[in-house]
Amino acid sequence: MKLEGKAAIVTGGGRGIGREIGRRFAAEGAHVLLADVDGERARDAADEIGAAGERATPCTADLGRPEGAARMFTHAEECFGGRLDILINNAGIAHHGAFLELSFEDWERVLRNNLTSAFLCAQGAARIMAAGGGGRIVNIGSISGQRGSYGRTAYGVTKAGIHQMTRIMAVELGPRGIAVNAIAPGPIDTGITSMGPDQERRYLERIPLERFGHARDVAGTALFLVSDEAAYLTGSVVNVDGGFDAAGLIFSYTELTTVKSDVRDPSKSD
Repeated sequence: MKLEGKAAIVTGGGRGIGREIGRRFAAEGAHVLLADVDGERARDAADEIGAAGERATPCTADLGRPEGAARMFTHAEECFGGRLDILINNAGIAHHGAFLELSFEDWERVLRNNLTSAFLCAQGAARIMAAGGGGRIVNIGSISGQRGSYGRTAYGVTKAGIHQMTRIMAVELGPRGIAVNAIAPGPIDTGITSMGPDQERRYLERIPLERFGHARDVAGTALFLVSDEAAYLTGSVVNVDGGFDAAGLIFSYTELTTVKSDVRDPSKSD
């Protein structure tokens, strides 16, 4: 029961990574507010947690708009009596599209849902935490915010912004007792996004652990970051990616150990 008695908000808590984090936190003793633009999904997730004998409250809110974020914090005040210990800033949308074909409408929509929502929720949570003596904020970024990747213009930019906002928040909020970190998931199989067979193959070729991640992999890292074990950790971006970002080209071990790279191939010229 690492989070016994803690008050936690999980945005985007109706499905995928957010839903799994909410379930994990509730199992560790937290009272969790699950905020999602899809109220039905939020209620379903809260009901699932409640059926296990744990505490979760759903909240319907469009967090990319100031009035939506304000609605969530009003609901949180009713649930938690004005205190807040933890924010998991997870709400966002996926978007894949070539740079030359990206519309202004899609660009603006992704920025509002991913980056603006993260700012509004983090700022609101930090104000409550600062008044209450501290807390923990975990922003969910992405490996797409750290490296170039085809079709990730809007999405990658928002996630890079979340990573940098995390560092700035850690610097400014540390003296107020608020630790801020980010998680950068790699290829996670949540069922929210789909990939073609070529995309899937190319990903797997570059993941040293040779599998896609699961929502539980991210939830376990989030639990660590908000627990007492991470009390001196702030300003970090933790990759949960199976080694994807660390990997370059990955070769067959058999070929690597049998082909001598320092022997000249006479069939190739200078």
